[in-house]
Amino acid sequence: MDISFLSPLQRDMANEIIEKCAVSRVFFVKEVLGVEDIEVWQLEELEALDAGVTKVSIRSGHGVGKTAFCSWLALHFLLFRDDVKVIVTSPSLKQMTDGLMPEAQKWLTRLPAWMKRSLESTSDRIVRKPNTKNNFISFRTARKENPEALAGVHAAHVLIIVDEASGVDEVIYETGQGALSTKGSIAVLIGNPTKPSGFFFKTQTVLSDLWRARKVSCLDSTRVDSDYIESQKRTYGESSREYAVRVLGDFPESGADSIIPRGFIQSAINRDVVAITDPLYWGIDPGRGGDPTGFVERTPNTILDLQELRYDDLMMTVGYFKTKWDELPKSRRPEKIFVDVIGLGAGVADRLAELDLPVIKVNVAESASLNERYMRLRTELWFAVRGWFEERDKVLDARMPLLNKLVDELAAVEYKLYSSGKVEAESKDTMKKRGHPSPNLADALCLTFAEGGAIAFGSYSAGGWKKVDTLSYRAPGF
Repeated sequence: MDISFLSPLQRDMANEIIEKCAVSRVFFVKEVLGVEDIEVWQLEELEALDAGVTKVSIRSGHGVGKTAFCSWLALHFLLFRDDVKVIVTSPSLKQMTDGLMPEAQKWLTRLPAWMKRSLESTSDRIVRKPNTKNNFISFRTARKENPEALAGVHAAHVLIIVDEASGVDEVIYETGQGALSTKGSIAVLIGNPTKPSGFFFKTQTVLSDLWRARKVSCLDSTRVDSDYIESQKRTYGESSREYAVRVLGDFPESGADSIIPRGFIQSAINRDVVAITDPLYWGIDPGRGGDPTGFVERTPNTILDLQELRYDDLMMTVGYFKTKWDELPKSRRPEKIFVDVIGLGAGVADRLAELDLPVIKVNVAESASLNERYMRLRTELWFAVRGWFEERDKVLDARMPLLNKLVDELAAVEYKLYSSGKVEAESKDTMKKRGHPSPNLADALCLTFAEGGAIAFGSYSAGGWKKVDTLSYRAPGF
């Protein structure tokens, strides 16, 4: 920062301020910007960053001071480091032009004149002279159609601030990983928790050991008018999705029409239960149309393994499972192997059965065993898994590499309720139209609940065709 134009006494004072600001964001906000009514959460997060925290995730209600906080961080980073790139982004152009950009400009005007003269602002950038090539704040929208918003950000000091982080697509975060490869790079994700999935959600849940995760409720903020809180309460109700997101800063349970609420699934992760090891089941959902083959291994109350297989040849898929079977001791082999036989799966099931594995064919398009309630067997199986998670003795192991993917898939599938009272789980094609990938892992888990319905309608196993008069399984009520 050029202070050569100041008198010797003024330079001494300026250098003292610069030295203090360089190590204390709190000093900068309080003493330089003159913020007297700093919120407790803002103060604590500034102190955490001063102490060396580099990954911060903050979910909050409306109006708690998020935009001001982001502006303070960006200006401080630009002013008191050299070779700096600050990227401030949001999925909404309106949020950028109506919120972040004017807020940063507002706080820029509150800087002392000798500090402010080193900065130059345009419509989408604030640069520090004279080295404007690397020392800047750039405001960019982060949309799926523009995944390069966080790409190519390399400097000695990098700060990435993502506002309305719930709305930023996964591909943007994936692109941004390279920008954080430099040691000491800082990422701050902040916003209303509108979506119980995606990377922002993960930083607040399964990745909270890697991120400093925080919730800020409107009830904890001095900035939020009590009339706003009361209005939200009376308009939507305290138990509503809107009140949870806008006031409490909580993620909604899941999609309004999800079959399995995310909370059911999350509560099963690392639950302290006595694992039941017998019997053992495999579920295989053969991939088709470019989708991987999903594989799940479970006992009555524990999911033991999750895998995705990407073989171009069906017999390679068969070979994988035959080898896996042969390498297991008899005590660890599954009692039943459930295979979806629609499309490519028929060949997989037939060949595994020929190899004397205990295969049960499952055609999820068949009628449900409880056909007065469910449109198809697939729907019945999905509600069976819902009932499984509702019970309190089920456990998921958070060390599983694909656990997060399974959780997202299970919580993503929605249902439709017909006037007849029947319900139907949405198809994979419908999910893809909504932007969700095929839930191969989740469908593989569902298959392991198919014994009653599948056998009742006739299914092939190593012992041949079977037909039973009674069902060993009844799906839980909706």
